[in-house]
Amino acid sequence: MDHLPKLNKNLDKFKIRTIFKETIEPEEILLDATKSSDLEEQKIEVPIRRRIFRLFGAIILGAFLVLTGQAAYLQIWNSGYFKNLAEKNRTRSLPIFAARGIIYDKNMKQLVFNAPSFNLVVSLPDLPRDAAVRREVIKKAADISGAPQEEILKEIGDINSKYNSSAIVIDGLEHKKMLEIQAELNELPGFRIEQNISRQYVSGPQYSHILGYLGKLTGRDIVENPDYFLTEKIGKNGLEAFYEKILRGTPGQRLLEVDSMGRLKGEVSEQKAKDGQGLVLAIDSRLQELLYGSLSRALQSRQLKRAAAVAIDPSSGGVLAMASFPSFDNNLFGQNFSSKDYGDLANNPTQPLFNRVVSGQYPPGSTVKPLIGAAALQEKIVTPGTSIYDPGELALMNQYDSSIIYRFADWKAHGTVNIYSAIAQSCDVYFYTVGGGYGNIKGLGMGNLEKYFKLFGFGNILGIDLPGEGSGLVPSERWKQQVKKEDWYTGDTYHISIGQGDLLATPLQMAAATAAILNGGKVLKPHVVDKIIDSDKNVIVNVEPKIISRNFIDEANFAVIKKAMRQTVTDGSALLLNDLPVAVGAKTGTAQVAGNASPNAWGVVFAPYDNPQMVLVVLVEKAGEGSQVAMPVIKEVLKEYYKQ
Repeated sequence: MDHLPKLNKNLDKFKIRTIFKETIEPEEILLDATKSSDLEEQKIEVPIRRRIFRLFGAIILGAFLVLTGQAAYLQIWNSGYFKNLAEKNRTRSLPIFAARGIIYDKNMKQLVFNAPSFNLVVSLPDLPRDAAVRREVIKKAADISGAPQEEILKEIGDINSKYNSSAIVIDGLEHKKMLEIQAELNELPGFRIEQNISRQYVSGPQYSHILGYLGKLTGRDIVENPDYFLTEKIGKNGLEAFYEKILRGTPGQRLLEVDSMGRLKGEVSEQKAKDGQGLVLAIDSRLQELLYGSLSRALQSRQLKRAAAVAIDPSSGGVLAMASFPSFDNNLFGQNFSSKDYGDLANNPTQPLFNRVVSGQYPPGSTVKPLIGAAALQEKIVTPGTSIYDPGELALMNQYDSSIIYRFADWKAHGTVNIYSAIAQSCDVYFYTVGGGYGNIKGLGMGNLEKYFKLFGFGNILGIDLPGEGSGLVPSERWKQQVKKEDWYTGDTYHISIGQGDLLATPLQMAAATAAILNGGKVLKPHVVDKIIDSDKNVIVNVEPKIISRNFIDEANFAVIKKAMRQTVTDGSALLLNDLPVAVGAKTGTAQVAGNASPNAWGVVFAPYDNPQMVLVVLVEKAGEGSQVAMPVIKEVLKEYYKQ
């Protein structure tokens, strides 16, 4: 056994070394494979650090985590959104328009009807993507439908480019044309026939400013009504606009499956529409037709174009009749009414779309004298028995220069008058005096005039349920300084005291103010709609009278004014009305307008005298004397209306 250590020792020199103390570096391996002559050029001098490998690994890991998170977000948290997008690529939602609410007069006479209408509609997402194919389809659609190709391109350019954007190419297709297009629809991807609702108005021009009309959605309409279909119609004027949400109802929809070319494959589901609610108006259609007809004839006979008339119930504020001239036929908007046709109507210098009853603002002239008389009695400026002498003018001396005399003329010398004869004869000097003061009568002064005019409803909108109401203007010393940069003079107060100067009122304001004389001193909010009903004519809402102001003048003082307005008919400027079937009270007005040779003619009447049921106001622009133009119209209307 002693020979084993010696044997092992001899074998050690033949062992192959497999473990080195030093680690083999990458460059040493490369050096082994390199020729000695290239050694210096090929040798890597700087080793790759471990932190670079760590950084590279971190980047890969981070990218992996981001992608994983995004995938989770898309598939889990936002899966519904993308599922909806995918569904929309497969389906189309087509509207089922609700039956729009019907409008009736106070006696349930139907003023509006719904009729089915068929429109040619273009859908942007379903048009061919290829530009050349798209042009060919549009050209073919134009040839078949008869719509100018430029109009179709304009509609396509106007609609929003978001998904499911659509526009009407032809509104109100004739039956024959609809059948022709229907037969070719498979060759017209992106186009379809859509059933809609068309409004048909009874006696269109007579009611157009009351009822209004429907029109296509504008960009602003789309923003303000995001729940509307793009091919839906919306109220543009009158009651159609003001009560849009009530009349519209709730549209339904049909969900259709389409292929990648936008062609119909079948129906997925259907949601039914809910009919709109209806309106019962305070309008008396018989009075409306009488008023419109009489005023129309008066304008034609005098070759005049502009006028306004309104009748209201003094006990409720309900509008019984309303006419504005020139008028327009709102049935035109239910047909294929082009943008050019609308432009011609909107840009007509006579402004047929302008409702002069609620939006027109005019100097009221002598029609305000009963209001000023009531204020003068209330403030004890005068009593019913106070007499004022009228020599035909009021002369006012300049306080700084006695040689300067300002003269404020009357239309004639009336002699001695009191409040009854002053209103009946429309005496200017009397109202110069009680309004601005003269001699030993202090006068109301502009402060009180402004106060009472505003209490009567001037200078603010009354809140009628029609769009575009004007507020009129009650001037003041402060207003004149701010707007005209001028001082206020006594002469300004005199002019306001007879309804001239810068004082402006709408015919509606004049009617509401006069009604306050008759109903115990209540200025009521006027309203056209009396009831809201469902499709079965069950009443949902009764419109109750709303008081704007009250109790600012004693009833005894109003009684004096009412009696004075009766004297205007029996022995004054409205003597023409003295033979009517019922007794009435009245006030005429002739208002000068700056720059016009002829003044505006006003007439204000209430009837019957003992139990007033209506206040009727008529204004004819540039017509002359109210007693000669407005009063004949009023007489013709009331004579027929109260005929036994």
